[in-house]
Amino acid sequence: MSAVGFKVLVAIATAVLGAAVFRSRLPDTLSQARFLWLAASLQLIPVCALFLGIYVIGREQVSSDVPGYYLPAARAVAEGKLPFRDFATSYAPLFPYVSAALVRVWDSGKVFALFAMMMNMLGLIAWHRAAASLCNEATARRGTILYASSGHIAIQALLGSNQCWIAAALGWSVFLTARDRGTASGLIQCLAVCTTKFLTLLFWPVLWVCAQRRRLWILAAALPASLVYGFFVFAGGSVFEPLRRESPRTTSGNLAYLLEPLLPAAAASNHHVVDAVALLALGGSAVWLFIRALPLPAAQRPRLLLPGLVLLGIVFMLFSKKSYTGYAVFFLYPATSVLVSGVRSLRGGCAFFLLFNVLLVSEPSLWFQMGGYGRALSSWLKSAADRAPDEFVLLDACLIACYVFIAWLSVQCLRQSRTAPSN
Repeated sequence: MSAVGFKVLVAIATAVLGAAVFRSRLPDTLSQARFLWLAASLQLIPVCALFLGIYVIGREQVSSDVPGYYLPAARAVAEGKLPFRDFATSYAPLFPYVSAALVRVWDSGKVFALFAMMMNMLGLIAWHRAAASLCNEATARRGTILYASSGHIAIQALLGSNQCWIAAALGWSVFLTARDRGTASGLIQCLAVCTTKFLTLLFWPVLWVCAQRRRLWILAAALPASLVYGFFVFAGGSVFEPLRRESPRTTSGNLAYLLEPLLPAAAASNHHVVDAVALLALGGSAVWLFIRALPLPAAQRPRLLLPGLVLLGIVFMLFSKKSYTGYAVFFLYPATSVLVSGVRSLRGGCAFFLLFNVLLVSEPSLWFQMGGYGRALSSWLKSAADRAPDEFVLLDACLIACYVFIAWLSVQCLRQSRTAPSN
């Protein structure tokens, strides 16, 4: 349980550091450039110290997907092999090539942690600039401080997760969409879907709905991506192999997992039914967002971006049967914005965000360590001799309650969109 305790400690320590910055009132007195330096330092200094302590002084190796997936894929393309044809991968066709380039710089899994740290910093800058355009400056600065002091973001960087790549790309696409640079926004999403994974497509409906020139956005995003994927198809690869590999997999932290003991056996075991429900929920949310955007002038659509991203992200986390908490990195900055805007007490919002971060960093590790991985919840509950499954169910219920609360805040923001004045 030491790994869980360490992650929780990181979440608490970074939150305390962020709270100290809040209480100093320093952020309100700085220029835009100096504030960004402060926020970047708040994010980078703790994670750099942890990197040095764990990987340089402690000589530990990066865990998670890096040794099992990232490094083998990088070495396979370095040997001249083609993704999907010569070796299997769960990622986008260009992901092994980016990985190979990183490994060429430093032949160690630790290079992915450094790259994720850099992506987080670039994402922080983009998210703040986007929020400053879409919200008032005070809301943007408070949200940025919360995001910069997020323990979950720090842990994902230390794991070298490519979730950080997707979040950074999404931040820059949001910023560019807010500035009516839809073509550049679409091209960044094209790059993301070609270098990370299909999950990038989750937020394309929001970006398209909110783009001022939708046709240009979708052409810039989809056309070059189709050419890249088409190349690998003509080369003999099966580009949909990642979907087939990931489709049967399930995780905790979602409604399908938590409600499985209450569902009929046929429905609970049929992952196609769960997938259909998730797609229906996501499609319904996207359509509702489109309806909210219909009466708005094109120039005012971007103000739906942040709550819209939160809504689709939370719906995915609730209804998808595979929803590792690492995926929350995608919409964590927009979540801070709706939290700061939607709660009356800033202190209460900070306390909630701390709890949310603790749950995000601890939930998957506890699931693995307590014996829930690879087992249906009903089977785990029946076979366990102790109360571990019951305690975990309570923790999962708390996490889902946090998701629901943030989703409710995002819906409130979207409902106010017709009457709120534009910036």
